[in-house]
Amino acid sequence: MSTRGRKAELRIVDEDFQTSVEPEIPASIPQDLHQTWLNIIADLRGRKVLTDAMLGSVESYVLAVRGMRLAHEAIEKYGAVIDGPKGPTKNPAVTLLGKEQSTISRLAAELGLTPAARSRRKMSDGNNDDGTGQSDLFDRLMGF
Repeated sequence: MSTRGRKAELRIVDEDFQTSVEPEIPASIPQDLHQTWLNIIADLRGRKVLTDAMLGSVESYVLAVRGMRLAHEAIEKYGAVIDGPKGPTKNPAVTLLGKEQSTISRLAAELGLTPAARSRRKMSDGNNDDGTGQSDLFDRLMGF
């Protein structure tokens, strides 16, 4: 199987992409979730992986947490099954809950907030080198 065009060349970039300023809490984040935002930002900064490009993902994660909480409240108040015009039907909050939980899981993995995601970042245990130097290159690229 062949590919068309030139192969991309690997280049090492010596720039520091970490954000240098403390990001402000977006206006879309409700007051009760400000601490969640701050905790995630502190975690990412502590692991030296916080970039400006990640801020949108952090905001989406926190808003998904908010949506999940609202869905839980609606399910507790009205139940998982509600009376519809044609009889009992699934509460729309159940669908919202599932979508928000899926979003949270995906973004948590992307941001490295889960133990599994963090273990993938630590790929160097000294036994990963296959003799091509790729492990050393990966370690240099990732800052290990």
